[in-house]
Amino acid sequence: MAKLKEPTYKRFITGQLSRFDTRNTASFRLRKKEATRPDEKEVGEPDNFYHRGPSKNEKRKGYEQKDYALVWAARTIDTLAMENLYCRDLEVAKTKMDVSNKAAITQQVKSVAHWLGADLVGICEVNHSWIYSHWGDISGSRSGRPAYADDPIEIPSWLKCAVVIAVEMDYEAIRRSPAIQPAPSLGYSKMAFVAPSLATYIRELGYHAMPCSCGFALMIPLAVDAGLGELGRNGLLITEQFGPRVRICSVFTELPLQVDSPIDIGVQAFCERCLRCAEACPSKAIMSGERTDQARDASRDASNNINVLKWPIKAPNCLRFWDRNKGSCSNCIRVCPFNKPQGWLHSLVRKIVKTTPIFNRFFVKVDRILRYGEQVIK
Repeated sequence: MAKLKEPTYKRFITGQLSRFDTRNTASFRLRKKEATRPDEKEVGEPDNFYHRGPSKNEKRKGYEQKDYALVWAARTIDTLAMENLYCRDLEVAKTKMDVSNKAAITQQVKSVAHWLGADLVGICEVNHSWIYSHWGDISGSRSGRPAYADDPIEIPSWLKCAVVIAVEMDYEAIRRSPAIQPAPSLGYSKMAFVAPSLATYIRELGYHAMPCSCGFALMIPLAVDAGLGELGRNGLLITEQFGPRVRICSVFTELPLQVDSPIDIGVQAFCERCLRCAEACPSKAIMSGERTDQARDASRDASNNINVLKWPIKAPNCLRFWDRNKGSCSNCIRVCPFNKPQGWLHSLVRKIVKTTPIFNRFFVKVDRILRYGEQVIK
């Protein structure tokens, strides 16, 4: 893969980037009824889509009570971490370990992260533009002082680096989408073990560390900065190893670490030619046109940062479909040509995509012919 001095998004920035207000996320605004038209019914809390379970006369395969039960079983650890561990700056050991050998401590932290269950690990200096401006519906605490919704987010003075972690979601489980699929929930729970555990490890070395999944910062640009992948048309991080089939979390720390370089795996050129995610999106939340540096519907949708050319997602549309579907949707992950199991052929295609974009249209066509990305419920 090509390692870069600057991330691929840098050339698409058209103006000043401001810290995003997490209260403008679609899930928060829909709960506050701020992103719903007067003629539209209220959308319930996304997590409650699963709690409601199947309707009495539901007979569709993939929407049975056992499917909903598996989702919540997979989400158990994440629920506990959200309430007790994420976004907390807890007590550190009084004695600081010598970390003057930056290369050694960096390798040690990465090794521990992988041992705990991380599939991908990268490190970046924290760009404060990626830290949310206010707390939303996920509270946290700093130095023992609780933070609540609507409070401004104060960036800790010690915060220097982010250890960005990606965990793989199960390939076969994602193929069920838009039927009820437990893979995202299990991904959240895996993160809920890895990130807080790594934060504890760093604190025991004598240094501040704060684990976060969402609610404190934008994870995708952090992951891009840390060299884990690139932003795709579907609004997700696309990695070389797993495509968009990952969940992302971070551990923010003062530990002096070596940062990784951003990478170019050919995503920008490929997404310009490929429309599979946009075509498969049941809510039409994904753009099929050219990049824009503005929100797609600024009067009603504040869930996108402006001043950077990208394919902004109409997140309220997405969540409204979740409500109708009685469960989340991963169609844009399922059909993405980068979402493939490991194998020599797929590895070869990835290498060609990185260096020879002239073949991108051909690869998309072959992807369709071979019927990759079709829904499969076993």
